[in-house]
Amino acid sequence: MATVEAIFSDGERFTFDARAAETVLAAARRHGLALASDCETGECQTCVGTIKSGAIDYEDGVDISLSDADVAAGLALCCVATPRDNLVIELPYTRASLLPVRTAYLSVTAVEPLCKSAVALRGKLMRNAKLDFYAGQYVNLTVPGTTHQRAYSMANPPEEPDALEFLVRLIDGGAMSEFLRAALQSGPTPGTVIALKGPHGVFYRREREAPMLMIAGGTGLAPMLAMLRQLAQRGASRRRITLCFGVTAADDLFGLDVLDRLAETLPGLERRVAIMRPDASWSGTRGVATDLLAPADLEGAPDAYLCGPPPMIAAARAWLAAHGQPPARIFAEEFTPTGT
Repeated sequence: MATVEAIFSDGERFTFDARAAETVLAAARRHGLALASDCETGECQTCVGTIKSGAIDYEDGVDISLSDADVAAGLALCCVATPRDNLVIELPYTRASLLPVRTAYLSVTAVEPLCKSAVALRGKLMRNAKLDFYAGQYVNLTVPGTTHQRAYSMANPPEEPDALEFLVRLIDGGAMSEFLRAALQSGPTPGTVIALKGPHGVFYRREREAPMLMIAGGTGLAPMLAMLRQLAQRGASRRRITLCFGVTAADDLFGLDVLDRLAETLPGLERRVAIMRPDASWSGTRGVATDLLAPADLEGAPDAYLCGPPPMIAAARAWLAAHGQPPARIFAEEFTPTGT
């Protein structure tokens, strides 16, 4: 039997035992300690922690979504990790930040094109329901007429919990994508309802006054918008906020008008944009979001927020580590593939 010490980001500590072949998450639950989780199959990374001492194994047949670099840095997925011996693991959130997960229903009000590859899905919660969440978190939506669930970050701030907005990348053959394409052609069917469950995730804006460095790829802009909109609603702020936003092609670019309006209230917001494969009319940076970074961006000990596909997250983590950003000040939400 191994002993596990879980250390939350505010320094709160809990120690509990784990039986043979028992995961960290299961052992914590057996002792009445709630840890962040969602998929519980090693895919979504909601349960990620950092090993400070000890070692873990993964259940046979589990294909974890962490990269080799993540594993080498000590990251572990509590939902599928079993302690090999006594274990100390740091968790990137406070216990108080674990909001209750609820089921609600979203009445679709609009599906609007943002660019060639993404749409905005908007809706209102039914039956006067409210969704408590932190800016940056996500929920699971059930595709109408199916049992398929997809995870999407809220783009609206928590101060608007009953009118939700999601940015969705359209994928050929994707269950949610096909539903949204049909809605784009004919408009949402009156009374269309989507089941919703959440909030999930430990990617959320920390209540600190430090500068913010945001690195987003494609619809990874959604949680960044939630954070920025929340700050804007709280009033004018000159806090230094650097947003590095990358897309694949010129017709994948969206959201610049929204960012311009936010900058009117957030004068410290600097927007940088990169296009990997631009057309001849593009005069900005050719490349990916991490090509927009500069060492000066780390002055003032900022909090770094990363959201996008796995290659972008890996590249951003590597750049930040190489330039001395403390791991405890890096917060990431990785868009892991979900198939169709």
